[in-house]
Amino acid sequence: MMRATLSLLLVAFVVVLSAQTPAPRAALPVDDVVRQAVADYRDSKYEPALATLRGLLSGAVEDEQAVIRLNAGLCALRLLRSRDAEELLAPLVEDPDWAIEAAFLLGLASSQHAERAVVAAQLADAEPMAWTMATRAIRSAEAQFRSVVAARPDWRPAVRNLERLLRRRTEIERLQEAAQKPDAKQESAPKPEPPKPAADRDPTEEVVIPEVATAQLTAKELAELQERVRKQQSKKLRGRQQRSRQSAVAGERDW
Repeated sequence: MMRATLSLLLVAFVVVLSAQTPAPRAALPVDDVVRQAVADYRDSKYEPALATLRGLLSGAVEDEQAVIRLNAGLCALRLLRSRDAEELLAPLVEDPDWAIEAAFLLGLASSQHAERAVVAAQLADAEPMAWTMATRAIRSAEAQFRSVVAARPDWRPAVRNLERLLRRRTEIERLQEAAQKPDAKQESAPKPEPPKPAADRDPTEEVVIPEVATAQLTAKELAELQERVRKQQSKKLRGRQQRSRQSAVAGERDW
């Protein structure tokens, strides 16, 4: 009874995502409450349909609760309440009889999360993690539909939604790459440190190399040049020693 209702609602929702309309299935006899929920859903009255289905949960037997949760989750997704849908579907994740249908709807919920994150990431005051949340959500949706297709490769709505999500994931990753600021894509080269000032040194310690012609020096000229430099250094050394002795305090030894 309730399973036929699920089929009708699922088909109605998948049409929007896949742009293809499967042939409607014949409805099995249902009680008045469920019939009203289906009628509200078809009239786009998702709020009262969701309220009706939620009301059925408390009095439904265990076998009916799974289908009610799936239909209620579908209504929540129509209202873009993906968190509510996930809460309704959570008990079915480990249910071997309904895990595939639950994964289908959870994939749609993750897809909604991704689209909201994309919108948030494109705002002027976007949070830094918005694009990360978008890619994470779209990949979660992809994983859900991959699991559905692996279990039910003949379920065309699941296959179409997986194909759509693969294209959308590529688009989101491209948008994320384009939105990155140039300075976020690559680190700027570190600025060179300013040269450190040379430590104070006694100018007399510096070796002054005399200017020489650019022509090659002969051995004799080179020896003469080296001798002049040695004489200059010796002269400077004697001058420092003499100044040191003159400034020494009386009574101190002159080392």
